[in-house]
Amino acid sequence: MNVPFFRIDAGGNELEYVREVLASGWLTSGRRVQDFESMFAEAVGAEHAIAVNSCTAALHLACEAAGIGPGSEVLVPTLTFTSTAEIVEYLGGRVRLVDVDPDTALLTPEILEDALDRFPAVTAVIPVHFGGRACDMRNDSSQGIVDLCEARGVAVVEDAAHAFPARYDDARPVGSAIGSTACCFSFYANKTMTTGEGGMVTTDDEETADRMRRMRLHGIDRNAWDRHHRVGASWEYDVVAAGYKYNLTDLAAAIGVAQLERQAAFHEARMSLVERYRERLAGLPGLRLPPELANPAFDAWHLFVIHVEPNAPCDRNELISQLAAKGVGTSVHYRPLHTMTHWAQTASMDPAGYRNADRWFDGCISLPLFPSMTDPEFEHVTDVIAQSFTGGFKTVGA
Repeated sequence: MNVPFFRIDAGGNELEYVREVLASGWLTSGRRVQDFESMFAEAVGAEHAIAVNSCTAALHLACEAAGIGPGSEVLVPTLTFTSTAEIVEYLGGRVRLVDVDPDTALLTPEILEDALDRFPAVTAVIPVHFGGRACDMRNDSSQGIVDLCEARGVAVVEDAAHAFPARYDDARPVGSAIGSTACCFSFYANKTMTTGEGGMVTTDDEETADRMRRMRLHGIDRNAWDRHHRVGASWEYDVVAAGYKYNLTDLAAAIGVAQLERQAAFHEARMSLVERYRERLAGLPGLRLPPELANPAFDAWHLFVIHVEPNAPCDRNELISQLAAKGVGTSVHYRPLHTMTHWAQTASMDPAGYRNADRWFDGCISLPLFPSMTDPEFEHVTDVIAQSFTGGFKTVGA
């Protein structure tokens, strides 16, 4: 049996909505993008949602709006995808890599406070809501990430590429007003919802939203849809800044609207699979499961990451190979940035090192997790893992 790491579920209104866009004759950013933005803003409780062609674009726009530029020193967790850091270099800033929590791979307030004390030149922070679980942004003790940054005049841009539809707490979805400049989401093919390629950036600040809207399309003060549908000269516009080409198409937005319509069902399916993984894999010697939340619905469950401990009967790479031999797709999230050639040469490193991130990387495996996963597929994945941990590799397939 072959079980992919991820399989797209496009069994809703995706084809119908794409056909409607094709029939309309308007394929680029137009009415469907506006619909998608409105629906997404409502879903996360944000005043503004700006659709773009990737989460990288969203991060770039948000960091530019936050004032990151030449001379800025920006704190980035080392356990993330490279785009979180590279947008700092786009703007002429310098990346300072910081360690993460060993159990969740998140930037915690404790880690952040220590880093801000030791590196006072830091002007901005990009916390990553890793795997679908939100960082502690605000709490009752006023010592959340946003609280700490507000007290020091440090800007915050949230990387929520993994985190739709996660929640900070009972009252607030990730992407709603928490005090950051903006929150950035990904709709890449393997995310909790997809537009193929695409992203969204949310904010409650109107000035920030206006800046990001202009900058996503060349710094022009009127987009094409506006120019062709508002009374007046369709050709007339002004360029108010040197912007970028980051707009989302109506074709992609049509897929996004259909995906968003089924997001609650997608999330329920993911949570059900997580619960089954916990039941099936609990107690295996040398296997560590993700820490539980008081309310598992707060986690978007983009990823289900297990860890092979040093005392396990196999190591991480052996288990990946064994799963692959049995047709099971897996991934690793992530090789830390401080071990990558470019960042090792250009980023400011923490003299204390990255013990937690290194430990995480050494043992982590991301298992298949997607809403259309069948019972036989789930049983196959967990059978291979259980056999590998309880009877050794020789028993697998015997």
